[in-house]
Amino acid sequence: MERSLVEGIEGVNKGMPAKKTVPVEDLKPDTYYDAPLWLDESYLLLPKDAPVTAALKTNLQAWGVKSIETAGDPVLNKGNSGTPEVLSGAILNNDAKEMEGRRNARAFFTDLATFTRRVFDTFTRDGNLDIDAITEKVKEIIQMLKDNRSYMLRLQDLRADGVDYLYTHSARTTIISLSIGEGLKLPNFRLIELGITSMLHEIGMMRIPRQVYDKSTSLTDAEKKFIATHPTLGLRMLQDYSKENANPLAQDILMGVWQHHERSNGTGYPQGLQGDAISLFGKIIGAACSYDAQISKRPHRNRMDGYTSMLIMLKEMRSLYDERVISALLNSISIYPLGSYVRLKNGSIGVVVDTGDDNPKFPMVKLHLDDALHAYKEQPVVKTADNEELAVVGVLNEQETSLLIQKGLLPK
Repeated sequence: MERSLVEGIEGVNKGMPAKKTVPVEDLKPDTYYDAPLWLDESYLLLPKDAPVTAALKTNLQAWGVKSIETAGDPVLNKGNSGTPEVLSGAILNNDAKEMEGRRNARAFFTDLATFTRRVFDTFTRDGNLDIDAITEKVKEIIQMLKDNRSYMLRLQDLRADGVDYLYTHSARTTIISLSIGEGLKLPNFRLIELGITSMLHEIGMMRIPRQVYDKSTSLTDAEKKFIATHPTLGLRMLQDYSKENANPLAQDILMGVWQHHERSNGTGYPQGLQGDAISLFGKIIGAACSYDAQISKRPHRNRMDGYTSMLIMLKEMRSLYDERVISALLNSISIYPLGSYVRLKNGSIGVVVDTGDDNPKFPMVKLHLDDALHAYKEQPVVKTADNEELAVVGVLNEQETSLLIQKGLLPK
């Protein structure tokens, strides 16, 4: 029977095979060992079947390392048949770079959520909607997605302390919507309109009493009906604004706000529209809004992990969502969403850092731990499509991830 992750952590130093010493000068480039190579008892140098490279040998000699340890034997000229592809130049010993990328994405998101709160508050208080400022902010998001996509789409990382869910949800939904729009190859002016629509899609909630929309317990049927009026309330608010301004909002923006809770089979609200009667913006924001709502923790329910949420949306694709939109969402964040910790068939544990080239089922994974829960000294990024042993077989749940972080085996 397969041992549990908890048992694996407790037994990480037990039952390891005996190792032998190999002088660094005896390492031959293009040699593969049939067991992991270790610098010492704590630091894994290379996993099983990863190639010894000339650059690795040079670095070991430069570091003053005289020998390494392994329980295996060398195999020359193994070729590609069983070798995980480690991306050239992507052997990562750059935790500082990754921490900086995640930190920058969080800072950007905090600013975006705070900006969204100001937009909502100002519009509700005095009817002023600074479209120029919103447009510039949307342009910043588009550029940030281009420059820092792998960090911006680690959605579980995007949080803003002290900012209410209504605004963080609107901000994350905007990021997801723009990612979908890019996947659908929308021209830049349409992306900007989509971003404006998404940022404003929950504006009608400002007409709902806070004690209802931010309730810590389940809603009553009457409260659910009240909440269901927010798309129409948002439409009316924006229509009133457009009537009083020389530059009215585009009709697509108004329809996207009004229709983001419509569903392809007619079960949505407020109109019960079906299929192509729903605008493209309504379809995109509807999928993005639903995905974020499912992966977000709320007072009355726990959040769902991104993998489970994606599977549910794929199952519901033909009935609730537009197939092109869900495909674009899937290709943007993978079936194993960016930032998810996953277990590979060979027992390794890593984090999803990018989507696969051709198939969202096979993401690129940065390896952190081997099958014995020993840390990889050089954390390789591998293409899970290149070797059956690298296939993702499971996603770590929140409890498992938290335990590994507490043990110092995974980064926070």
